[in-house]
Amino acid sequence: MVLVVLVVAVATIVFGWLAFRGETTTLRSRLTLVVETPEGERSCSSVSQLTVLAPGRLNRTIGFSSLARVGEIGEAVVVDLGSHGILFATLADERALRSGGMGMYNGASVQFAQEAFHGKVGSGILAKDDYTAYLEEMKRRKPRGEVSFGNLPVLVRFSDLSDPSSVVQVAPSDLAASFGPGVKLKRAFLEITEDPPTTGIEAWLPWLARTKSSPRLIPQPPGPRLLSDASTVDLLSYDDFRRKFP
Repeated sequence: MVLVVLVVAVATIVFGWLAFRGETTTLRSRLTLVVETPEGERSCSSVSQLTVLAPGRLNRTIGFSSLARVGEIGEAVVVDLGSHGILFATLADERALRSGGMGMYNGASVQFAQEAFHGKVGSGILAKDDYTAYLEEMKRRKPRGEVSFGNLPVLVRFSDLSDPSSVVQVAPSDLAASFGPGVKLKRAFLEITEDPPTTGIEAWLPWLARTKSSPRLIPQPPGPRLLSDASTVDLLSYDDFRRKFP
C-alpha cells in the first residue's frame, strides 16, 4: 500500500511539473552555401542545434508564455574559395545584432513558415504550445528549401585568419567585391536534419581555442556606445563563430 501511494505521489509530481514547466524540443538544421568561382563551384555546410523550452499548459494559463532558448550549439559555415580566400557565414542574425539580441541565427524561423508546418497541439493539461508543435512537425517532415540572400546570417572574411580584428563584412549579392572577379554566391539551402552539430572550426580560426569567453572580435573603446553608431562587425563576438551552450 505504501509503495502504491509513493508511486502515485511521484507520478502526480512529475505530471504537475511537466504541465507547469513544459518540455524541451531540439531542432537541428544544416545551412549550405554554394559559391561560383573561376575555378568552379565551391560549397560547404554546417549543422547547428537549437533547444527551446516551451512553457507548460498551466504556466501559459496563468499568463507566462515566453519561450526560452536553453541550448545553442553550432559553428559558422566555412567555404574555402581557394586562392580567393575563405568565406564565413556566421551564427549572427544582423537584425538581432542591431536590436541588442544575442541569440544564435536560427534559419528554420526564417525559412519554413509556421503555417505550413503546424503540428499537432493536442488537448488537455499537457497540450503543446503552437511553436513546440511547429518544431516537432519540422523534425518529422525534415523540409529543405532555398534561403533568400536577405535571410542569411552575417557573411564575413578575414584579411588575416589569425587576427579576429581583421574581420570584414561581405555582401551576399556582391562577393566579387571581397573575393575578386568571377566569385559569386549562387544559392543557399537550409534543411532540417538529424545529423550532429558541426565541429572543427578552430582549425580555421585558432583564436577560438584560446579562450572560453566570448569577447568582441574588434575591441571596443571604453564607455557607452549606441548600437546605431557601431558597424555590424563591431558587434560580432567569438560566439558568432562557435557556440556551445550549454
